[in-house]
Amino acid sequence: MVKKKLLIRTGYLGLGAIEQLTFDMILGLKDRFDITLAIENHHNNSLVEKLSPEIKYFYIKTEEFEKKIEEVRSKKKNIFYKIYYNYLLKKEKWVCCKSINEYIKLNGEYDLFIDYDSKAQKYAEKIKIDKKVVWQHTSLNKNVKRTKKRLAKYNKVVLICDDMKNDFINHFPELKEKFVRIYNFLDFERINQMKYDESELNEVEKEMLKERYCVSVARLDYPKDFDTLIEAFAFLNKEGVNEKLYIVGEGEQRERLEEKIKVLGLENVVFLVGRKRNPYIWIEKSDMFLHSSKREGFPAVLLEALCCNKMIISSDCMTGPKEVLENGKNGELFQVGNAEQLVKYVKKYYENPELKNKFIENSKIRIKNFEKEKIVKEYGDFFDKVIEEK
Repeated sequence: MVKKKLLIRTGYLGLGAIEQLTFDMILGLKDRFDITLAIENHHNNSLVEKLSPEIKYFYIKTEEFEKKIEEVRSKKKNIFYKIYYNYLLKKEKWVCCKSINEYIKLNGEYDLFIDYDSKAQKYAEKIKIDKKVVWQHTSLNKNVKRTKKRLAKYNKVVLICDDMKNDFINHFPELKEKFVRIYNFLDFERINQMKYDESELNEVEKEMLKERYCVSVARLDYPKDFDTLIEAFAFLNKEGVNEKLYIVGEGEQRERLEEKIKVLGLENVVFLVGRKRNPYIWIEKSDMFLHSSKREGFPAVLLEALCCNKMIISSDCMTGPKEVLENGKNGELFQVGNAEQLVKYVKKYYENPELKNKFIENSKIRIKNFEKEKIVKEYGDFFDKVIEEK
């Protein structure tokens, strides 16, 4: 039997959550489909070398063009370079589309184009594959009119939680039939192995993990709202709570957050430990997992914390946390940006750790809904259905 051909596009294949999902999906479906992976960028691709030999891949952009964009981006405060940068962004769409179509021309027709990180929306309608699907991993941005126009070009739009699907239906009722909800999945086996793996740790980090601490894992950017977390620990420190906060992640907000920690005198309380190849051991050794985002798509990191049997305290942002935690059944939810409410919950479970047990027991049931094998099969069935639809 001839396998159906999938062309799956992603920006990177590295350490990020979407990249890991892409990698696991491809490996899970390689026996069922003939898969080609189109990777837009040449850097941050540590998982490429782990791909199975039967999975074909190519880079969409040349390294020269990629380096040119990065070079001009770093200088765009200058008005000339800003104009040139905007020109390159427009050219980038043409370059990406041309590259993909040339690959298709050389390697034969494909049954389905999968825009897995949703970054091909600018040019997807020009890709010479009849059937197209796109994943939306984040909630709606402000440019609703543009989003509607772009999503209309796809046969199906996958939303990764019910809250997100309902939000998209409310904004785009005329596209309702395109919307499908499929959860993200977790590789429980990999997480359960990694959460005890100390091979990455240096001696200082091993000592840090012996402390009593809460942990948060996310990119250091504005929507993750680490200000609320840091302010909460300033209150807790003043009240004599000796819980530390470890923030695992990297990003453009690092310098500003470091300064905030210094101004509040929290150098011995709040620690930015950087991005880790294995964040699970940091979650495993923690007292509680904290999440403070202003907005989300469907936060896989909460599922990872559930998998590590952790008590979770999360902001009740749109979208995802309420759905993962089943309206507070599997963890506490606090109002976005409400540091005082967060302080109350952290203090409650710091002083009464036995109260965490009911949430942890409930989470063992909830996590079964996100098993990798179950959802990867759902992916495959969905792809077959889209391909076969008239």
